[in-house]
Amino acid sequence: MKNIFDFHFHLLFKHLISKKDSGRLPLTSDFKTKGIMSVIDEFMGNAFDSQSSPKMVKNSSLGYGVTALMAMEYAFAENINGLFKGFSSTNLPINWDLIDRVKNKQTSYFGLFKEEIAYYNANLNALEKEHSIKFISRKKPPTEDIFTDPKFTYLAFSVEGAHNFSDVTIRDTSAVTDPGKCYREIQDDKNNIDLFSINLVHLSEIPEQLMCGFAQALNGTAQVAFRSDDFIPRSGYGISEKGKNFIRSVFLHPYPTLIDVKHMSVFSRHKFYQFREELGEEHPETLRLPIISSHTGFTFCSLQDFLEQKNYRSSIRYDHGKTIPEIQAKNRVIGKTNFLLNNKIFANPWTINLFDEEIIEIMQSNGLIGISMDQRILGSAKGMLDGSRPEYFKDPEAIPLYEWEKWFKNGTYDLEEAFSTTHKTDRQVRHIYLLCAHILYAVRLGYSEINWVGESSPWDHICIGSDYDGLINPINPYDDITSIGDLRNDLLVYLPIVDKRLEPLKDIRVFKNKNSESIDENYLASCIDKFLSQNGKNFLKRYLKNWK
Repeated sequence: MKNIFDFHFHLLFKHLISKKDSGRLPLTSDFKTKGIMSVIDEFMGNAFDSQSSPKMVKNSSLGYGVTALMAMEYAFAENINGLFKGFSSTNLPINWDLIDRVKNKQTSYFGLFKEEIAYYNANLNALEKEHSIKFISRKKPPTEDIFTDPKFTYLAFSVEGAHNFSDVTIRDTSAVTDPGKCYREIQDDKNNIDLFSINLVHLSEIPEQLMCGFAQALNGTAQVAFRSDDFIPRSGYGISEKGKNFIRSVFLHPYPTLIDVKHMSVFSRHKFYQFREELGEEHPETLRLPIISSHTGFTFCSLQDFLEQKNYRSSIRYDHGKTIPEIQAKNRVIGKTNFLLNNKIFANPWTINLFDEEIIEIMQSNGLIGISMDQRILGSAKGMLDGSRPEYFKDPEAIPLYEWEKWFKNGTYDLEEAFSTTHKTDRQVRHIYLLCAHILYAVRLGYSEINWVGESSPWDHICIGSDYDGLINPINPYDDITSIGDLRNDLLVYLPIVDKRLEPLKDIRVFKNKNSESIDENYLASCIDKFLSQNGKNFLKRYLKNWK
């Protein structure tokens, strides 16, 4: 049955940048590396091979979701490893002409964004007829009941990065962009796609259009393939005036678009929560628009404790005349497996992940949190002995200078600047534990901090946000979207086990099972069904009713 919801994945991005003969890969084919490139891709976590292609979606249990549109950023094209370019299109089917257009600054991000929309529009009939995929819109509401016994996969559109609305030549800092105008060009057009949500930033600095600070996401290993200073956060300032004006444009539109806080720096996220409240005082109708984080992990601690207890070490390094403030967070044990050795599991403490206060903020806004299926985001690290780590996380994280001085240099929590099952390998089990730990932590924290009324609970505010085909290293054994239908059975098995073993907020047992006492299996199943399906469907229903 096609009933699972995924809050964030990429349906056609790899096809968009692909090349086969004189055109692109057909939608019936997957993006697949071969030969030595396949070995390299495996080393990189299988980021290149398709994980959520149309063919895979058709053969999966995915019934609903949000697929992301994304113009390739200059940072990815600037110094892409020359080794890749040496491969034939048979072994690595990338359209290097497209990469070079970005690298040589021969277009705008908005131009690339409209090309992607045109690519989708040109393939709408094929996606529906050959792959049973339809797209939903408030501009032209569905005529059928899409939430009863669906025969199709129904998708909304999101936009990963407001750079997609920059209409000046890439990196032309002398020109003035008007992202609100570009947004309205798309959203005002009744015959164009309907934009469900937008991330203000993505993975790199966009000097021609600074919207807000972004959080570092690419570590040293990832930059072996894509080398650019733009992946290092520099311009931290919360949210710029251009960013605030853009938020006003999307929130006040007749068909408003949500702001997705994923990829924003933690400082910028808190400034967004603050600005949302300020805008709500001026325009109360905007407070009906929930906060979302579509594909995230958790730090498993509060921001206040992280800063005031200085659960990190802080330093400045200099690289070719550039000042780069960094923090290196302490590793945090969040639970244990039942293995005799290598049994501890750890969170990923980088600030791209949500802190406790933010999980609560999103729940209180009636929002939704999509938990990523990227093993790195959830906390896994390469190596056979991942259950044993030193005091500090191996990769330091770059922090924008202003934000570093404001919060991280001295560990200052400045509220004025913020806001008032089949057999599985050991590694597969560890990854499932990590996913379960993130699910349970959000639920425990929600029960701890919010008074829930009636049948409502923290289970109403979390879902999958896989990020498949977003150049991720998926958790094992869910290598691509075709395997997502197996997740329900694994959650039925492992959620109660991890609930007994998870350390943070351990006094709050989600399933209230003690020792060998059995739990209410119907309740467990209902919680899992909310996470996998019902929450996303309900969120789409609210979207189609224009959040009323």
